[in-house]
Amino acid sequence: MIEQLIERTNTTEFYQDGHLHLTELKGLIGQYKTMEFNFIAEEQDDFGKMHNVEHWRLIAHKTIDFNGIYADLYLPYIKMKILTDHPLLWTYNKAELECELINFPKNPSEFMGDLFFEYEKVAGNWIPLHKNFWALNKYYKQNGKRNLSIPKPLKEPIENVCKKHGIDFKVKKETDGYDKGYANRPHAKLLIFGNEDVTPNDLSLGQPYIIADEFIASRK
Repeated sequence: MIEQLIERTNTTEFYQDGHLHLTELKGLIGQYKTMEFNFIAEEQDDFGKMHNVEHWRLIAHKTIDFNGIYADLYLPYIKMKILTDHPLLWTYNKAELECELINFPKNPSEFMGDLFFEYEKVAGNWIPLHKNFWALNKYYKQNGKRNLSIPKPLKEPIENVCKKHGIDFKVKKETDGYDKGYANRPHAKLLIFGNEDVTPNDLSLGQPYIIADEFIASRK
């Protein structure tokens, strides 16, 4: 029934008059990491009266991560959609590269600025720059080089910026499949609470989301 819940949240009527509220969240840690999200989906008429009230139980099986679910108001991001290709999934379904950067940039501020815009263009701000580039003066500058692990889609943009700033960029190792260990989650999916009338789903403006292997929904 997950399709029915997704279909309702994507109707014009629900976007114009609907509300989506999280009422309860329960979880089980361990091998399956099952999370249960209980929602109320309802619509408001011109007189402020609620109608078409539905109680939904959403089960996320083998949950990896979730964010923004505790928001008091989801609007305008109430249009649910399940994605299998998204920057938030790269850690789990793309190869991982272990890279080495040799030489410290002459203009570190410009270097970081160029990287920021490349990350925004390629990953839509879903992957923060500081996840890979931190402690520049404390570590990178003192050593004159640094190592970093990145999902493969970030290789080309980082390599291009390094070339511009006279930094030697080398891929030391590529890891994929079972060799990635816990990060090997080829069945991972993203359930995003988005609204592509406002912003595409591959550009982050704070949309709530859940990452898990499987999603199941039922009316209560």
